[in-house]
Amino acid sequence: MNDQKTNQLKLEYLYSYKRSLELWPENTLSYYVNTTHGKTFILECGEKSNPPLVLLHGAKMSSTMWFPNVASWSKNYRVICIDILGDNNRSIMNRNFSDRASYAYWLLEILNEMQLKKINLIGLSYGALHTVNFISLVPDRVEKAVIMSPAATYIPFDNIFYTYAFDLVRSEEGVNRFFSWIFKDRYSVPTLIRSQMEAAMRLNESKTTSPNKEGFPYIFTDKELARIQAPILLMLGECEVMYDSKKAYSRALHSSPNITVEMVTGVGHIMSMENPEFINKRVLLYLDN
Repeated sequence: MNDQKTNQLKLEYLYSYKRSLELWPENTLSYYVNTTHGKTFILECGEKSNPPLVLLHGAKMSSTMWFPNVASWSKNYRVICIDILGDNNRSIMNRNFSDRASYAYWLLEILNEMQLKKINLIGLSYGALHTVNFISLVPDRVEKAVIMSPAATYIPFDNIFYTYAFDLVRSEEGVNRFFSWIFKDRYSVPTLIRSQMEAAMRLNESKTTSPNKEGFPYIFTDKELARIQAPILLMLGECEVMYDSKKAYSRALHSSPNITVEMVTGVGHIMSMENPEFINKRVLLYLDN
């Protein structure tokens, strides 16, 4: 595909991202933070004087996926949503990651640039994997962590996951099949979010570069998990389809000294969108106590 077409698809994606922000609070800030690996795009809500709460999104979703949650959490927290470099979003990578440690130090670099000494950290799916990776390698910068439906981390994906994941990244039709798989008939994704992901897939089709291998997905060893001292709330969905959530529950239950593991009924992988009323309240209860 020629450069002119690719540039057009980039503009279409940026427009779709902007449209998705119509679902967000009006006072949302957006800006870039420069890092060694590239320009990292940030969405921020809440008073700067409030305690910082950093959010890491699921793969291919971007920070816009937090639209049902940020209004609630930003009442008492400075909510900072980070577009993970290398994924489909507005961050701009200029240097590849070499391993899991390089991802952790990229996030540390953002915290240092923003002068955030201590944070609360929330991640879902791919973002949850990044969260566990960060607190295992940089333990002194996180007060509490919340991880929802972590990608791998405790147990491997089922083989069927790769069928839907590869389908997702190959075409915009794969977006609809992916959502139908993980949500069934429990939840309908807003048109603006769906359109953004479809625009991302059209842009993906125009790229010729091969994906970077940086150590993800990853299953943490018993020893690695046992060393994590930060308080963790792990929430798994009863209707999870990417792996057996009961097996993940069993392995995680006593994996770290300060972990709380809960099975959330009636939801699947992206529980923050499926049941935001419950998730918003549960997260605040955990962080505030």
